[in-house]
Amino acid sequence: MASCATLKFVTVSALLWPAVSLAGQAVPKPAPPARLLVCEAANDACTLPNAHYPAVWNFDGLEGTANLPNGSGGARLTIEQFDGQTISVRRFDRAGATAGLSGLYSGTIEGNHVSGTVKWSWLGHPNHPSKGTWTAIIQEVAANSTGAGSATAPWNGLPPLLLECEGTGPCNAAWQINGADGTATWFAQNSVRAKLTVVRSDADDILIRRTDTSDNNSAVYAGARHGNQISGTVIWSSPGHPGGSSGTWSASIPQTVCETQANLSSKDALRIGQNALMFHREHDALGCYIAAAKTGDAIAEMAVGLIYYHGQDTAVPQDLKQALFWLRKAADQGVYGAQKTVADMYMLGQGTPRDPELSRFYAAKAAEQKRDWERQQDRADRATRTAGAALTGFVMGAVLGALMF
Repeated sequence: MASCATLKFVTVSALLWPAVSLAGQAVPKPAPPARLLVCEAANDACTLPNAHYPAVWNFDGLEGTANLPNGSGGARLTIEQFDGQTISVRRFDRAGATAGLSGLYSGTIEGNHVSGTVKWSWLGHPNHPSKGTWTAIIQEVAANSTGAGSATAPWNGLPPLLLECEGTGPCNAAWQINGADGTATWFAQNSVRAKLTVVRSDADDILIRRTDTSDNNSAVYAGARHGNQISGTVIWSSPGHPGGSSGTWSASIPQTVCETQANLSSKDALRIGQNALMFHREHDALGCYIAAAKTGDAIAEMAVGLIYYHGQDTAVPQDLKQALFWLRKAADQGVYGAQKTVADMYMLGQGTPRDPELSRFYAAKAAEQKRDWERQQDRADRATRTAGAALTGFVMGAVLGALMF
């Protein structure tokens, strides 16, 4: 992910609560704008006396739409902060010539005039200006003095579990949604954890914000539903670089349970078991791995054995007898890790009486496995070096031939 400035997002709920005076009485918030005439530019053109205001922003509470000039399509708007003196608006274009454009508009209010700065990020247009200025004229304000307008809840029943994919990469993120809030974990070499805020979730318009808990990186995910699938565009930011990179994302409702009557292949059962582990459903994962192990899949046998060997708190209590049963099956199929563990279990008497002879037998199998692997690696390295030398000779010969004839 590219580095970009962390944007401080204000949750919708914070905007809906009225302020409280020192006397303990609720102080009505100033009404947000209902209609803005907007000018934005990469230079100071919008600050000049003859500035042109070609765009119209209409709001219903905290949510709005923008009618843009030149038939360039519409945009969705969200008022993220408003106190009568300052305003912050998030814009995201999903269609038309400006599809993929995102902007954060921050400004100060004097009378019916707004002026400030804007930070843009545009999917597929890295050379587009990233900063500019904007001004606006407030034509109408909301009738509701609380500032909430007629805004509805910012979410609409997103599935509680989502398996998320970034671009063409692996689907290795577990998103857990609870109303307007959620958490996300990306399972990679260095795991990433983040907080999620669901801003909108309609049938054809989803907007989710992500803030990483470790390094303050952030992202905005916009998309639409297609049955049980969600897909769209994402704009990543990190400290110092707002909207520094963009791409695509998708998500689906994960399958985490292997039905006994489903007759799943070992590959499918292992995949579903992995899903279950990502969402901390160890008991369901074990059921999937057992289903795969019963087909004779050696990797599944080792997985079942290791789950029983280590135990998973109350979800799967430690069972050393079951661990030895499944690990020995994998060891007899030549799985190195299983052979090593079985050798240790026979030596220590774990799940079985101590048996030094069987321990030496499986330890010897593991040692031979290791030697075979090292020999294979050595042969592969030599083959790579030989192929590289041959390729170099071929390329040099082609170059010399081109020069001589």
